[in-house]
Amino acid sequence: MQSKKKSLEIETLRGLACLLLVLYHVIGPLGGGLKIDLGSPFRVLADSMVYVRMPLFTFISGYIYSIYKIRGNDFSAYCTGKVRRLIVPLFFVGVPFSVLQAVAPGVNKDVGLIQALLSFYVPVNHFWFLQAVFIIFMFVGFLQWRGLLQTTTRLYLLFLFSAVAFLLPPFAVDAFGINGAFYLLPFFVTGMICHEKVAVIKQSLKVIGPVVFVLISIALLYIAAVDRELIVDRRSLVGLLVGCASCVALLSSDMRSKALIWLGGYSYAIFLFHVLFAASSRFAFGRLGIADDSILVIGGVLCGLLGPVLLSNVFSRFALTSVLFLGERATGKKTPTPELKVSQS
Repeated sequence: MQSKKKSLEIETLRGLACLLLVLYHVIGPLGGGLKIDLGSPFRVLADSMVYVRMPLFTFISGYIYSIYKIRGNDFSAYCTGKVRRLIVPLFFVGVPFSVLQAVAPGVNKDVGLIQALLSFYVPVNHFWFLQAVFIIFMFVGFLQWRGLLQTTTRLYLLFLFSAVAFLLPPFAVDAFGINGAFYLLPFFVTGMICHEKVAVIKQSLKVIGPVVFVLISIALLYIAAVDRELIVDRRSLVGLLVGCASCVALLSSDMRSKALIWLGGYSYAIFLFHVLFAASSRFAFGRLGIADDSILVIGGVLCGLLGPVLLSNVFSRFALTSVLFLGERATGKKTPTPELKVSQS
């Protein structure tokens, strides 16, 4: 098992997850974002990410959770920390963003004001991840606190349970992101298992792992280009297998990148605010009469990545804004947390 030192390969994967997330939301789903039509290479790229993007984010969360997992009888403090980290930004970033989306002219997504005000309960934007991963942290943390995850065998049993739940039909009402929690749980548990077996994985898969990921990527790109309907269903057996295999393969590559490590240090801010900056760039380019897809995508990705970095540095300077908008501790002290990043809490 690794020590609690900062893992450069995990920070690199965190930065990669940020890049994939922002790129997807800049391009957008069919009819959203830049409204790029079928047949475009950017549409193919966006559709091919569906089995890797959020699974990778969640896999990293599970891996880091295993480093800083709850121990002893501090479950109440653990819960308080997760509320501060995930639920406070949900109310002070997620709900206002949804309201802004509901009242602002020219947005791609039709969100009603009442729906926006209730988005803390039934998610309508990418903030569903906060609700879903909060449920996962409460569930896994409780099991850990009760001593039910002491062995790797029990982790495998938890993965089996999560895989069955993943394949079940979703609930009619996605109350507090419960459907998202069932979707993400297998990847979270995979991250936990991989932390326990990381040395073996890196040793045994150091050659074949990267090759497998390249082959998966090529296959996904081809399928997305030929028939996107075969690839957009995330909650399927193929989605489960491809998502888990991709995450394990990426971990085995032991990839290091200074640029991605730097981005990974701001992953939570990027997750929270990237859509705001990406949408602003789209509006600005539109006012300038720029219509070239390549410029719009590259400009949107740069704004979606760098804008939140600047905002994070501003918010972190003040106790109130760091708590409300970043979920950090009121003291401003940076301590490791497992939600979306290690280097900042």
